Amino acid sequence: MMKLCPGSYCGVGDASVTDIRNCSACLWGYRPTKYSICEKCVNAMPVYDWMYLGFMLLISFVLHSIAIDVQTNRKSRRMLWMYLSAVLETVAAAVCSLLLVRPVGSLELQSCTVESIQDWYPVFFNPLIFYTTRLNCTQEMVYPLYTIVMIFYALQVPAMLLLRPIFSHRLLSKQGVDTCGPIYSALYFLPIMVLVHSIAAGILYYCYPYVTLLISGISLAIHVSQYDEENALELLLKSLYDGRSFAILTLHWLLHAFGILALIDIGSNVVLTGCLMLLVPVPYLLYILTAKHTCPRRIDAVLALTS
Repeated sequence: MMKLCPGSYCGVGDASVTDIRNCSACLWGYRPTKYSICEKCVNAMPVYDWMYLGFMLLISFVLHSIAIDVQTNRKSRRMLWMYLSAVLETVAAAVCSLLLVRPVGSLELQSCTVESIQDWYPVFFNPLIFYTTRLNCTQEMVYPLYTIVMIFYALQVPAMLLLRPIFSHRLLSKQGVDTCGPIYSALYFLPIMVLVHSIAAGILYYCYPYVTLLISGISLAIHVSQYDEENALELLLKSLYDGRSFAILTLHWLLHAFGILALIDIGSNVVLTGCLMLLVPVPYLLYILTAKHTCPRRIDAVLALTS
């Protein structure tokens, strides 16, 4: 059987079609085969794709957490309810997103196989026929990885507007900036995340494990550098026994573990996976052990002696 349509992303619903001018984009949730016949995507979602969706969820939660940490009273234990609200909002939006995508009402997903980065940008590969007419075959070749993230971000807004005021009104005595500030911040960064996903989703898909490791490493160094202690034991105890610091460290370790798991084939080698998990606290311990050698006062003293 010969290929019926030009280009990589044009297809027809009926194999009896012979006029290439009838070629077009397949329906949502379908993908053209190598013979240009539109075929329904029923493949099980690969683990790497699930991890990608988890990455988008984690990024959203981390941004919510940063907004709460920066714009609320850090010393108030009752502000922990705000973090719990952010968790519930993120989980609720994620579950609803899964339920809305085929198969509707199920937490499972059927997907099209991602073959290359150009699958994320089919708009740039519409074929030109007879040197005069361009066929519009733009469609979601990576179904449902592109759409479900957009649905997730859209559902986060009503989830936040519904749950956050309930938590702040019932559990927090002070209202105002402490509760509204993080909401206003989310109304800024959620549209930005939608824009970033619209433009750079394909790039993020292939490099998100490295982005996760890079961000967690840099952010961890920034956090621990806020302590003035030079002694390794004192720095270790202070960073672990402070409740806020321990929560931040735990989040960084989870991100680091997530990045490592995304780089390997989970389940293929249990021993290797377990050994790599032991590397999760290594960046933190490395900073603790070398902090005294990078103290600004020591560097200034050395520069003063050499000048």
